[in-house]
Amino acid sequence: MAQRTTRDDLLPRIPAPPDDPSHWLLDSRIGWRAARLTGLTSGPDGWLRLARDPGADLPLSDPAGTLGGIVLPRTVAFGPTGDVYLLDVAAGLVKRFDPCVCRFETVPCLGGFGDGPRQVGRPSALAIHAGTLYVVDRERRVAVFSLHGFVLRGFWEPPAGAVAQPWEPVALAFDSRGRAFVADPANGCIHRFRRDGRWTHCFSGFGAVSQIAVDDEDRLHALVASAPPLVKVIDADGNPLGDVTSAEELAGRFPSLPFAVGPKGRLFLGPLCDPPLVPPAGKLEVFDASGALVQIDAPPQTPSWVTRGEYLSEALDSELYRCQWHRVVLEGAFPPGTSVEVRTYTAEAERPTTIVEALPDEAWETRQITRTSEDGSWDCLIRSGEGRFLWLYLIVRGNGLVTPAVERIRLEFPRVSLRRYLPAVFGAEPISADFTDRFLAIFDTTLRGIEATLDDQDALFDPRSAPAEPLGKGKADFLTWLGTWVGVALDPRLPVSRRRALLRNAGRLAHLRGTREGLRQQLLVYLGLEPASLCCDRDQLQDRCCPLPANCVPVPHQPCAWSAPPLILEHYQLRRWLFLAQGRLGDSATLWGRQIVNRSQLDENAQAGVTRLDTTRDPLRDPFHVYAHRFSVFVPGCFVRSARHRKALELLLRADRPAHTVSQLVAVEPRFRIGIQSMVGLDSVVGRYPEGVTLDGQALGGDTVLGPAAHARGGPSLAIGQSSRVGTTTTLN
Repeated sequence: MAQRTTRDDLLPRIPAPPDDPSHWLLDSRIGWRAARLTGLTSGPDGWLRLARDPGADLPLSDPAGTLGGIVLPRTVAFGPTGDVYLLDVAAGLVKRFDPCVCRFETVPCLGGFGDGPRQVGRPSALAIHAGTLYVVDRERRVAVFSLHGFVLRGFWEPPAGAVAQPWEPVALAFDSRGRAFVADPANGCIHRFRRDGRWTHCFSGFGAVSQIAVDDEDRLHALVASAPPLVKVIDADGNPLGDVTSAEELAGRFPSLPFAVGPKGRLFLGPLCDPPLVPPAGKLEVFDASGALVQIDAPPQTPSWVTRGEYLSEALDSELYRCQWHRVVLEGAFPPGTSVEVRTYTAEAERPTTIVEALPDEAWETRQITRTSEDGSWDCLIRSGEGRFLWLYLIVRGNGLVTPAVERIRLEFPRVSLRRYLPAVFGAEPISADFTDRFLAIFDTTLRGIEATLDDQDALFDPRSAPAEPLGKGKADFLTWLGTWVGVALDPRLPVSRRRALLRNAGRLAHLRGTREGLRQQLLVYLGLEPASLCCDRDQLQDRCCPLPANCVPVPHQPCAWSAPPLILEHYQLRRWLFLAQGRLGDSATLWGRQIVNRSQLDENAQAGVTRLDTTRDPLRDPFHVYAHRFSVFVPGCFVRSARHRKALELLLRADRPAHTVSQLVAVEPRFRIGIQSMVGLDSVVGRYPEGVTLDGQALGGDTVLGPAAHARGGPSLAIGQSSRVGTTTTLN
């Protein structure tokens, strides 16, 4: 049978675009693949930086509190919009740096010595976090001001009786969760405050601590008075993580400073001025601790870096014959006064490193120099010719005061140019083809960015990967907006992981919404008590010590040994019915009475403020009307200890409970309370009799008893495993 030829077979095939370029990724996790590093170091964070100049290091116990030039001085703070604030300790004033006039201007209506709410006694430190300015007064407290208008919001200090001595705050630092840590040398501790200013804890055992700082991993560093100087490292809960004895050990733990700092709190802000400040020959102009511009003759002994470093990579193999490498992308920080020069060399065959190092200067191509980038990313096209192997050569330069930092390097290959869609005449001649490729690469980068957004768009509609950060001030995050698609209102006060779990299970529980089982399933997801997440495939008892061979029949899946708690108790189940000849009053049943609804009856029990006037004439079914639509929800006590968590649970109950029902939230604590929390199988278990009391270890009446056990004092009792013989030592009632 002859094959039929269609019109589409006669037309030329439409050329499909090739795949996106591949890339080589170089970083600390995968490896820098460096054949030679000169004047560069990779700190604890893995970023490539210029090496420290050993002859210009500040001591770890720098009086300004810079921890050897690693962090800003205690009296200097960097604002969210790039503003530099300075606390003039001698004058008791707060000043702000104006780059247009290159000087510090005094902030009005804030500061000065005195007893007023906006005045200070012995100022010691300054901090900025989340648009709020904090002034630490060593003699009094921590004053909180808004950066917008400098509105006084309040004061921070520990509650009465929290510490033995009057507190003496000297330094302040914040972690990524907004928790504040205040150094208190008078009590030898570090106070922890919540974001709203509530005092929570005091970590003791630090002695005379003079400076604290929080690194990129939320580790707290405290400088304590010792010989030699010592920095103690703890986590946010006060657990010790080790000690640091030199500034070199701290390099890389903290982000790079926006400007250099020197001895006595000197600030090198000249590069931030507009235009940059150019000092006379042989002079350096710096700002002292009071914000005044001064000139110094000799180079400052400041924690600085060497001015030049080099990086040479190993041979990077594209595995493509005559590969035209596309571009180099550098990600990191490139402050003013620094640069990174990019050079490349390509060859079709791999060459030893010694030969590559001996290449003349004109053999290296590209020769592009970085410029300051706001988003921390910079890229350039590779000008080298075709070749399977590529060598990357970076020349890192600094001014000795600051250093560039390279987080990762990405080298893309091959070059997939838009020239393939143009007539062939644009690529007939090599020089013209190179110009066309470089010109179209300007648009290619933008188009590929759009394609990358479309390729990753599915992540926006998955609850496990949708962005949970707010899109702006007063705006909802994308995860919350995604929940509105299926009618789920996510409380932003919930943890992100819990919000993702609720939205992920919304479709599965949609048909159960408004029912008892639907509410229970929602509570299990909210509380993290899903059997699927808490059970393991091997949580059952095993009858074999050795695993079965791979060719055996698969073992059938066994149900989870752990069962989720019921959580919900409907009040109609609490009725104690009275059956004739079977129940006893006051023991197993109660009679219905007038107090169930507490109706008002003329000439009987009508009292203002005591009884109620109910116009519904159905007293015989009052017990059903009172209890039939009520239920209690039992949750672990840890979920309702804070007002924020309790409010979130109440909102969940209000949204998912059955219509016309009334819910009651009950916290389950580890104790047995008759009439409140004493339902065996729901919120109580029968355990052994408490034995022994440890001083400062237990609370009387909660988990301990004093005196001998009941059976030791005389009289029948039931103790499982000890005395449980019916008729001898035990009687059943």
